[in-house]
Amino acid sequence: MEFLKNPNFDFLSKTRYFVSASLLLIVAGMLFISRPGGLRYGVEFSGGTQLVVKFDKPPAIDKIRSAVEPVSPGAVIQSYDDPSKNQVLIRISHTGGEGERLGAPAEKTLAALGSAYAENPVREHSSEIVGPVVGAELRQKAIQLTVLGLLFQLIYIGIRFGGAIWGSAATIAALHDVLVTLAFLAFFRYEITLNVIAALLTLVGYSVNDTIVIFDRARENLRQRRKDSLAKIINDSVNQTLTRTLISNGTTFLAVLGLFLFGGEVLRAFGFTMVVGIVVGTYSTIYIASPIVVWWQGRRGGTASPGNTAKAAL
Repeated sequence: MEFLKNPNFDFLSKTRYFVSASLLLIVAGMLFISRPGGLRYGVEFSGGTQLVVKFDKPPAIDKIRSAVEPVSPGAVIQSYDDPSKNQVLIRISHTGGEGERLGAPAEKTLAALGSAYAENPVREHSSEIVGPVVGAELRQKAIQLTVLGLLFQLIYIGIRFGGAIWGSAATIAALHDVLVTLAFLAFFRYEITLNVIAALLTLVGYSVNDTIVIFDRARENLRQRRKDSLAKIINDSVNQTLTRTLISNGTTFLAVLGLFLFGGEVLRAFGFTMVVGIVVGTYSTIYIASPIVVWWQGRRGGTASPGNTAKAAL
């Protein structure tokens, strides 16, 4: 199946514009994240209690806040899921002493709602409780896991393609995808949860897979077209794999878009991360990873070795 017959787009000639846009977006995202509250963490990372409360009638957020504030100062209160379900999300940071039970804030909050907002009784509720020590450990392990994933794929691609630059380019592109996706998560006020970390790690693998497909085609072309410049070979390789990229990434994009739109509140952040990541990952393979290889080889004044003993990546 081919959507495009013999495409011949000059992708690499537009590199400077896309790289500049990426740098601006990453810098803006990092500045936004560095602000207090710029990057929001879920309960599993920040520690505390998260309550999902379902009321008998449509809830009044102001009245709920007035009821909860005396017992849980600074609690975050917002509507949850479909408004017709009459659900409210209440996030309470862990502020109690060492002797206080972790479940005490949830019990106090529910008791306060029962007394100060008795005209709209609570029908159902669920809670998620994480201690501050566990939350800090999870944050640290999530960062370590992401860094190790990038490191191991750098080593793998470097060995597979017979040169460190190929692995470095793929790693930089994957890191670019993570940073841009984090920026969008911060801009749109999504919390960093375990689901979001799972999506980010999935995107790292997905982006690397896209990059390997193009690099592998470039390696094959390098063996057959030794007189052509590396820039032309890589640009042609991108065009030759363009139909595959559109089909593979397009179908994945539609699937994760469905998760984002129809997966409910629990999967919304995961779906949003995947939607942004699929778009950014496709773009970075063409405009970040490939130009890095061309730029590096241009600095060295030579051509990239295709690695005669390497086998095809796919």
